[in-house]
Amino acid sequence: MSGCCSPDTFKIYRLNVGGEIVGLTGVEQAFLNVRSLGLTDEKAAEKLLEILGRKNYIALSAETDYKRALLAEYKSYIARSEQ
Repeated sequence: MSGCCSPDTFKIYRLNVGGEIVGLTGVEQAFLNVRSLGLTDEKAAEKLLEILGRKNYIALSAETDYKRALLAEYKSYIARSEQ
């Protein structure tokens, strides 16, 4: 079975978190999951952090920065997909 169909197969998503560029796996799939749940703002940020924390190390001290960056990127992702 090939990995052709998953949005995140072997992809590293680069994200600016608190002024640092970090690489995360599973970001696009997390965006799709949160979108299907209809979550917005703080609830979306919390769910994104939860989902991505399963596959990526996210330091407790950086969670606020990650939530802020993930929510901003999620909103951009949704806007791009609606065009």
